[in-house]
Amino acid sequence: MGLAPATAGATAMGAGLARVGSGGVVQTSDQKQREVEAILDELDRLEEQMDALAEDYAEALNDGIELEKEIAATEGRIKAKEIELAAMQAQLQNVALKTFVGKSVSNSLASILSSTGSLSDAVRRSYLTSVALNTGVSGLDELQGVIEDIARERKQLESQRTRAGGIADYAKKRLAAAEASANVYSARQAQALRDLGDLLRGEQSRRAKAALEEAARLAAEFTKTKYSNIPAPSSAAGTAVKAALSQLGVPYKFGALSPGSAFDCSGLTVYAWSKAGVSIPRSSRSQYYALTRIPTGAAQPGDLIFTHNPVSHVGIYLGNGQMIAAPRTGDVVKVYAVSWWKVTGVGRPK
Repeated sequence: MGLAPATAGATAMGAGLARVGSGGVVQTSDQKQREVEAILDELDRLEEQMDALAEDYAEALNDGIELEKEIAATEGRIKAKEIELAAMQAQLQNVALKTFVGKSVSNSLASILSSTGSLSDAVRRSYLTSVALNTGVSGLDELQGVIEDIARERKQLESQRTRAGGIADYAKKRLAAAEASANVYSARQAQALRDLGDLLRGEQSRRAKAALEEAARLAAEFTKTKYSNIPAPSSAAGTAVKAALSQLGVPYKFGALSPGSAFDCSGLTVYAWSKAGVSIPRSSRSQYYALTRIPTGAAQPGDLIFTHNPVSHVGIYLGNGQMIAAPRTGDVVKVYAVSWWKVTGVGRPK
């Protein structure tokens, strides 16, 4: 049952204007404000969870790409060793045939000399040693070494392919979890906007203004502090910023690095700095550990702004407290105020 007007007026004087919420429950403006703040904090937690899952997925994709390079290199070494082995076997077979059977061809001898899997190493080595001793052929140890190298490389290739399968499965699971988390975030955000749209947007604006004020404070504080070992911004920073701005409005997509089509957060930073001729790691976490860290107040356009702990999101600083980033699924590459209270660190590519 609602409060009588006089009572409501008295309450409003003590706690702000009273409003009737769902179910006829009376809420004061202060209570509404606390509800809005709680919802935004909840959305922040959901966003951080989603970013963490997306980061796991991006790192798994990157690990898979690097492992595929290793697999290709291993396959290349095996092919080269097999060519080397074939040449050595042909040479030894030719000498042995001339020595033991003249011009006739011995199928058993050819089998022994050409096989790398049908005979035990001990049997093959014993036979080849006999041939070498009777013909004076050198390099038997080298030939056996090549056979062992091939076996070792094949074992490594098998292990690499097993790891690649595991990484692919992990990436698939992380992507599914990230997408599920994104759905939860989107549903909660939509519900909050339906229930408290204007108040929610007002609080978001207030927080954005507070973030810009914090940026100004940090910059002013930095100018009062003397630092002697901070590297100067890269001369290519302007090119990186321009490249990022050229992708405004491009949709966010988990694990994407497709200019004009889709990006995830670290995909955008990799793209922007690659256009400036600077190579940086693929995931936000690996970028954070690879780049030179600088004080937050020293951030300059082009620097990378990392958030969450452990790091799971990155954007490119534009100056004046703003950055450009690919925020989350359902959103697009855009410019927005840096939430400095979320910042883990600032990295400077060069």
